[in-house]
Amino acid sequence: MKKSFLWLPLAAAGALAGCESVVSVEPPAHTPRLALIYTLTNGVAQAGNWQFYGDARDLYVSTSQSVLATKNLTGRADATVELRDDAGQVVEQFRARNRNQYANDTVRGYYAPTRGYVGQPGQRYTLRASAPGVETVEAALALPALPVLGAGSFVPEAAAASPSQNQFGRLSFAVFDDAATANYYLAYARVLDASGQPWGRVFQDNSDRDDQVGPDVNLNRFDLSDPGTFYQTLPVSDAGRNGQRLVYSSKVRFFYSPPSGYGNYPNPPAPAFIEVLVSGIPADTYNYYQSVQRYYDTEQSIFAEPAPLRSNVPGGYGLFAGASDVVLRIPL
Repeated sequence: MKKSFLWLPLAAAGALAGCESVVSVEPPAHTPRLALIYTLTNGVAQAGNWQFYGDARDLYVSTSQSVLATKNLTGRADATVELRDDAGQVVEQFRARNRNQYANDTVRGYYAPTRGYVGQPGQRYTLRASAPGVETVEAALALPALPVLGAGSFVPEAAAASPSQNQFGRLSFAVFDDAATANYYLAYARVLDASGQPWGRVFQDNSDRDDQVGPDVNLNRFDLSDPGTFYQTLPVSDAGRNGQRLVYSSKVRFFYSPPSGYGNYPNPPAPAFIEVLVSGIPADTYNYYQSVQRYYDTEQSIFAEPAPLRSNVPGGYGLFAGASDVVLRIPL
């Protein structure tokens, strides 16, 4: 039996003097289940050398634990995971790997594909995972059709004194939405040098936005996502504008990011292109990332509305996500 104590603010405690009580709470029963996250794509991002995703799209497998557990979550390296197509054929299998290729990594749970399979937009897939001591789980999705992009542009502000300093400008592009279906999208951007090598990341600058007052979750605003950061994965829905163009136009900034991530680079190469990647995502993927934003926005307040994370893994927890990627390259 565990006891829970609710401490009131000082003023309220004074008003309720003599009314303090201790309530005994029975911890809820918990059955450990598989928890995983994986994003199936059509391979465009991998072929385009989009390393800045980090581990965000990789397969990670763990086991759930009680809400009262205080130990850190630990992934497991003994899971068997396979991807099947709509005909039931195994098209991809995974092996456990270290998260850090340069050192022994204590964070288990990450897996690498062994066949190099890329998803086919419009096709259905099933992800099946099993591990000792827990029930086998399966999750399914249909990889969306490829987004259709219009022309893009970048209008710079005054040039920075050095390429390594923050550079600002307005980035614009459009998605031609399909009126026949409900659609959901994510957008990312990075900067390349003249040889097409990664130069730096692009960040949305909201200082000149006139819609900053109000809820953080804005279903009708097309935002640029920050790769590798779940809270800054910002999907957009075509709800209310189905079949219309979804236009992104916002002030952005970027600066030189050395490939190694550290060191002194006094003479960085000049930036040559902004590369925009737009992903068509399934409804379950959209709902999951919306729930992540709501969860973080509660800031762990006991007075906030409940913000449970969505899951599309029956019998377990997590997300089997999909992303049909299209790239647009804009000369600087």
